Amino acid sequence: MGNEVSLFKNISAEYIFDIVEKTDFFLIRSIQEGIKNSVLEEGVYLSDLAEQMNVPVTQISVAVKKLESKGYVLWKLDDSRERTYIMLTDRALKLESDQKRKMMDAYEKIVSNIRKEDLETTMLTISKIRQLFESEKEPSNKTA
Repeated sequence: MGNEVSLFKNISAEYIFDIVEKTDFFLIRSIQEGIKNSVLEEGVYLSDLAEQMNVPVTQISVAVKKLESKGYVLWKLDDSRERTYIMLTDRALKLESDQKRKMMDAYEKIVSNIRKEDLETTMLTISKIRQLFESEKEPSNKTA
């Protein structure tokens, strides 16, 4: 699903992400990936997810709480380690599956109606534009 994701990063989200919000979708996918790599059978520790995503635990915690408020994740207690972990709900799994199917359908529509050379040129041009703006970013030198 790599080509589809990179193509959709360059298309307005409203055309593709009408089943679940874009940020929710990618966080749910990251949680799924974390669960696959977890020592747990059905979930992932928040700290492991943060490490996997290279994001501070506090930031992941806020995002996961938003998913929880939408009914996408549950917090569970790992009695053996006295730690909590998160797991995805059936609702989240269904939404992720439906969204992924919609993305695949949209991808198929795009590649069947636009020549491969045109898509490659477009993706290359967008990549160059992104690099121009990213090269202008400077690390923040703010101190408290």
